[in-house]
Amino acid sequence: MMLEAAIDAAVQLFSPGPLLVMLIMLPISLISGMMPGGNLPIAVIVLGFAGYLDPWITVTAVVFFLAASDITEPVPSILMGIPGARSAQATILDGYPMAQKGLAGVALGASYTCTLVGGIIGALALLLALPISRELLRLFGSAEFFLLSLLGLLCVAIVSSGAFVKGVLTATFGLAIAMIGFSPITGVVRANFGLDYLWDGVPLVPIVVGLFALPEAIDLVVADTPIARERLDTMLKEADRDVFRGMREAMNHKWLLVRSSLIGTFVGMMPGVGSSGAHWIAYASARLTEKGGTETFGKGDIRGVIAADSANNSVDGGVLIPTVVFGIPGSGGMAILLAILVISGVQPGPAMLTTHLDLTISLVYIIMLANIIVVPIMLYAAPLVTRIAAVPPNVLAPIVIGIVTLAAYQASYSIEDLALVLGLTVLGVFMKKYGWPRPPILIAVVLADIVEKFLWISANTYGFSMFQRPQFLAIIAIMVFVMIVSLRIQASAKKVLVESASASS
Repeated sequence: MMLEAAIDAAVQLFSPGPLLVMLIMLPISLISGMMPGGNLPIAVIVLGFAGYLDPWITVTAVVFFLAASDITEPVPSILMGIPGARSAQATILDGYPMAQKGLAGVALGASYTCTLVGGIIGALALLLALPISRELLRLFGSAEFFLLSLLGLLCVAIVSSGAFVKGVLTATFGLAIAMIGFSPITGVVRANFGLDYLWDGVPLVPIVVGLFALPEAIDLVVADTPIARERLDTMLKEADRDVFRGMREAMNHKWLLVRSSLIGTFVGMMPGVGSSGAHWIAYASARLTEKGGTETFGKGDIRGVIAADSANNSVDGGVLIPTVVFGIPGSGGMAILLAILVISGVQPGPAMLTTHLDLTISLVYIIMLANIIVVPIMLYAAPLVTRIAAVPPNVLAPIVIGIVTLAAYQASYSIEDLALVLGLTVLGVFMKKYGWPRPPILIAVVLADIVEKFLWISANTYGFSMFQRPQFLAIIAIMVFVMIVSLRIQASAKKVLVESASASS
């Protein structure tokens, strides 16, 4: 049955219609993924035509677009320190410092190698998980999903580069921001300060632009140096070599690559958790387990790029499992895919493993094709793209400011977006100058609704009996272990730094 469905899927996917759709989506995905702060709402546009087109056309368009645009996101992340829609949120921690050291080509080469391998691992995991996924996911309920999303928040303690207290405080501030607007549980409007603009909460794109993009642009102008402040001439002359060097570095850390890819796939299977938390959990895991990671991660360690981007792309296969098997969207993009399936007359659930098994297997092919097609294109273009890091600040900064400001405004086409960006830019500049970590705010804003939703469902479904579930207790034990190890490692690292400073003085 599987073999027959696999053959049927290949025949359908490589017919003129789906091939033409992928060809059309390719340039759109390349441009969209590199837009700072997020990508174009192409999936929403396709949704409007779902009732009139063959599901093979619409499903191919959306899945190929989502997978391909995710692949291109490391460009603004590494070169400008601006998070994309998802992956760059963790990649910036080490990717941007590498660009500042004149190693943008190395970072991009490693990133896209990990992206390719992680994407293929995620797709193969999806294929292998189909026969057993229903039984596997039955082991997890809302209580376990709550803990996994909470584990993503606990990454704050690990990614704050030793500033544990500051990380917790900024994450708390992020939770406060996330509490503004409609409650996902009761529908009550909270803390909107009487402003209609805040009824739907604080938009994510202005937060990204204000906290990350504009402070980096301002820093460029103030420093009056290009992004690459070291090794500039060498970077321009050896861009091709740098990219190949990054590819070799990625393969030299093959076990980290595979481990992070598997983390991304597994966490991606958790409905509503995976796409937001997988890359943070993989990054935090690498920072704790890699030799010297606590001292070097966040300062331009290529292993941080490898961990983040391996998990980010492997998660694409994971999030599809709850979407097609249970009809539970694993991310915002998967929610649109779910709507497209329903409108097209394809009912997600058990039928996707029987009647529509060929369509389900085609998702594996699409993800693999997106990686096989897009990654070589981005690797070929990487030596040219790295030259962005050498552009004079007085030329680059106005372009970046214009693009990201437009991106912030198009989030809701409201002038209040620009006022919000201005206020968060002031905050971002302050945090950057005085060493307050900014990623915890982003982690908290992204995961807060998920944590709140699953906490409410768990409390009402299980009550205190959730503490009698073995899988629940196992995850708690892992979380406690991670926190203790993280705090001990950070304390040891701080002690070493103090001793080194004393010795040098």
